[in-house]
Amino acid sequence: MQSRLNGVGLILLLGLLAWTALASSGVLGQERIVRVAVILEKPEFTLTVRGSYEIRDAKTQEVLYESRSLYDAKVVVLGGQTLVGLKKFSSSNLRVSPRRDASILINKCRLRGDIDIIRGDQGTLTVVNAVDLEDYVKGVLYHEVSHRWPLEAIKAQAVATRTYAVYRMKTAGKNSVYDVTSDIYSQVYGGRTSEKYRTTVATNRTKGMVMVYGSQLLPAYFHATCGGHTEDASELWKHEMLPLKGVPCLYCRNSPHYSWKKNFRSKDVQDKLNKNGYDLGLIEEIQIAERNVSGRIRTLKLIMRDGRQETISGKDFRQSVGPNDIRSNNYDIEMKGYYFDLAGKGWGHGVGLCQWGAAEMARRRKNFDEILKYYYPSVDIVDIKEID
Repeated sequence: MQSRLNGVGLILLLGLLAWTALASSGVLGQERIVRVAVILEKPEFTLTVRGSYEIRDAKTQEVLYESRSLYDAKVVVLGGQTLVGLKKFSSSNLRVSPRRDASILINKCRLRGDIDIIRGDQGTLTVVNAVDLEDYVKGVLYHEVSHRWPLEAIKAQAVATRTYAVYRMKTAGKNSVYDVTSDIYSQVYGGRTSEKYRTTVATNRTKGMVMVYGSQLLPAYFHATCGGHTEDASELWKHEMLPLKGVPCLYCRNSPHYSWKKNFRSKDVQDKLNKNGYDLGLIEEIQIAERNVSGRIRTLKLIMRDGRQETISGKDFRQSVGPNDIRSNNYDIEMKGYYFDLAGKGWGHGVGLCQWGAAEMARRRKNFDEILKYYYPSVDIVDIKEID
């Protein structure tokens, strides 16, 4: 019996030493948390918790309430307090944490990790999902690419998604309560509800991989279809990096978004531009003033019926009229009296990874790293631990 106890003690001692070695090497406690704004300044939302949970003051960490399960509770601001179902909280920043295998749902969308409920000065609510980086990637992929595409294309998207998220985590302002949003202005994120088998496989097989240029983390932009040439990021944002300069692409011709056509009423376009700060009269003609190297429109000239003229960037024109109506900045214009047609190519801003091009490259037996290095020339793909 004594020798058996010594054996157990030895095992425990070895285990303790191993744990200490892991802790000192930084392997433990390295969970990387992405703060995803899943709701931005809304008057209410529905919260469900399946299983045990607790609600804390996110600033002081004081436990304010704990219970088992919460079903379709409406969360609103009432009398300067946050009302969660029938429970009132004076704290302006609540953290809801599931225990063990419990899960949280926001407006029926199932999430991993904790959520912060932040009450604004105007009586609105912002909800931020604090989720592990790898789980975040799993929740994005289904919305950005088809889970039926070749696995190498999904893996390329996984690395781009992870890289963009880490870039935002490192560059978000000190006063920001979130790193990314859950919409097209960051990366579309659907939480645990959006996880699929093949997107999870792609995430796991690229775990921790990110792109760098030299020692600099890459803002890994991507888009649906480039229409023949990706865009130079400096045309849109303040980025002067070789991997974001734009490359010719012959791979996205089979994309359903390769070409498009849209009819507009001049008066509708005038109204949208004026709502965004312009002072335009009736538009008689729209002319392309300048294109850039990728073929996209850099500037437009708008000629009014009263003789006035206005020059506007292609970027601002598309953003004002609507990026889903004007799918890209690569188009021709045909005036038809009080109406005009735009006939264009591609969908998205055009910078970085062309998703439909990546799918075709994968079908041609290109590996995910070959795909990434084609659309982001001169990058290195490294483990995230190397940039910490």
